[in-house]
Amino acid sequence: MSVPSRYRSSNPHLGAYYGIVTATLVSLVIVLAMFEQLGWSQAGLGQTMMLVPLALYLFIAVGARTGQTEDFFASGRRVPPVYNGFMLAAIAVGGVGFLAYTGTAFFLGFDAMAIGLGLTFGMLAAAILFVPYLRKAGSYTLPSFFGHRFRSRLLRAAASIVQLPPLTLLLAAEIKIAALLASLFLPLSFAAAVIVVAALIAAIAILGGMRSITWAGSAEFLVGAVGLAAVVTVVSILLTNLPAPQLTYGELFADLQQAETEAGARPLSPDATAAALPGVQPRPAVKPFLQPFGAQGPVAFVTLFLSLALGTAALPTLLARSGVTATVAEQRRATAWGVLFVAAFAMTVPAMAAFAKFAIFREIAEAKASALPAWLTALSDMQLARASDGNGDGAIGAAEFLIGRDGIALALPSAAGLPYVLTALMATAALAIALAASASHLFTLAASLAEDLYRTFDRRQALPRIVAAWAAIAATALAAAVFLVIADVDPLKASLMGLAFAASSFFPALLLAIWWPRCTKWGAMAAMATGFAVMAGDAIFGGALGIFGAQLSAPLASLIGVVLALIAGIAASYVQAAPSRAEADYRLAMRNPDGESIYDRAQARAAAAAASSAAARAEQNEATEAIR
Repeated sequence: MSVPSRYRSSNPHLGAYYGIVTATLVSLVIVLAMFEQLGWSQAGLGQTMMLVPLALYLFIAVGARTGQTEDFFASGRRVPPVYNGFMLAAIAVGGVGFLAYTGTAFFLGFDAMAIGLGLTFGMLAAAILFVPYLRKAGSYTLPSFFGHRFRSRLLRAAASIVQLPPLTLLLAAEIKIAALLASLFLPLSFAAAVIVVAALIAAIAILGGMRSITWAGSAEFLVGAVGLAAVVTVVSILLTNLPAPQLTYGELFADLQQAETEAGARPLSPDATAAALPGVQPRPAVKPFLQPFGAQGPVAFVTLFLSLALGTAALPTLLARSGVTATVAEQRRATAWGVLFVAAFAMTVPAMAAFAKFAIFREIAEAKASALPAWLTALSDMQLARASDGNGDGAIGAAEFLIGRDGIALALPSAAGLPYVLTALMATAALAIALAASASHLFTLAASLAEDLYRTFDRRQALPRIVAAWAAIAATALAAAVFLVIADVDPLKASLMGLAFAASSFFPALLLAIWWPRCTKWGAMAAMATGFAVMAGDAIFGGALGIFGAQLSAPLASLIGVVLALIAGIAASYVQAAPSRAEADYRLAMRNPDGESIYDRAQARAAAAAASSAAARAEQNEATEAIR
């Protein structure tokens, strides 16, 4: 009989393996930088920079392939905390955070801090409120936790259906970012890039499930982190003479304000509830970087922060990783690593945006309309920026320079005068994070379809457990690719809507299920259904509704949904009888951090009972044969 994966120690050579991954990336950058000086084309540099890491991710996924159930759905419950922290941070940030958040900070300055603060606080809230208890429960998916907690197949299936919109939106946003990067640097159309990205993440997920996603995703996180840190640190040295961008970008504020003033940027005055996030299309950056509440008012700022925080805390993709470590204590440490990495990113983005805005405005202030910088011409060729002398004064002002939100991070290296290989490195880093996040969303969504819907209602279970997951992964990836080829999706808007759905649908239900002893099955169902209904109404009516004269945006709707869901969950629980003894015992066991997870103990008891029954049948058969 094979030993369960959770009883085996993790590979002691993981640090050496991922050190080799990091060294390979650094060596690749150095070699390509030399080739650039020797005259290699930009197309060759960009394609090589992207394809080599992609091959590395696929190689790691093949090496991590598995057919064991516990490895496939929970990575054997033996992922070291720091590597799980890598994945938690990659999921929370994603390619959307890497590109769209950076672009939003470029356009909104101070006002964009709500996004970074929301992601960081959400990770911290999850670490305190949910993650340790979900690890002790040990369920493979968030819907299966609800089913086990309240002994309800119906609630489990309902939770699986409710998580479809948030995970679908987040998956579409991440694939869109990855496909955009691939189509810019590889000889692929956008539609072909979507298909290639969907096929790649599906292959990684099918090969080893959570295990292959974890180990390939750890490499992707390292590529993203090293690529981002390298570029931003070099820019920081050029502009501030110090390699600490998070601490030194404030030295540029006086020069940045002067450059903005010379370019024609003027303070804006929105009302308290106004919320204007930049879209995909190129637009002028007319708001001063340091002006607080210039694009969105204080109420909209706080609303966006709370919606993102609650949505991140209750995100099924993040919470599904609660069961991949060996113990509750290790999962707490893993989440602490995740919080640290997300906080570091949230501190780096304002520095990136400030550096990019200073470098760009300095360049366009010195350039004539008839002789634009080479980097601006390159961005125009990629349809990420455009500039025109609208007033005929021979110069380019802030209102005449239009740049795409998702192109700011890619524009930073070239605007700062760095070699093209660092632009390709930045794109590779963003692609790596987008792939890690999209593969995780894909697996979480598909695993729930296979585990919480198919296995719950198909009692015959004609398909083996892992084969059902394979089919769900392939079908979900195909559906996402077809949707993105047909529909025009704004990654930032889709991501915010997905997190708003997660906040409204799952945060109240989780809070009641874990922290309130009186919560019943129907209370959790009412909370989930109420929050989902509020967000579905907002999505259907498209913001046509209003409250106190303000348009009902997705973040505001999610907070209303959270409040109403808590009220509905408490009311429905009091209407019903008190929880059963089995439900109360499950909750008490879940809150005890010692020992194996509840799910693993139940599986061990079931296996022992099956073995005992088989042994009894064997003895009976032997006795029958002896009598004959």
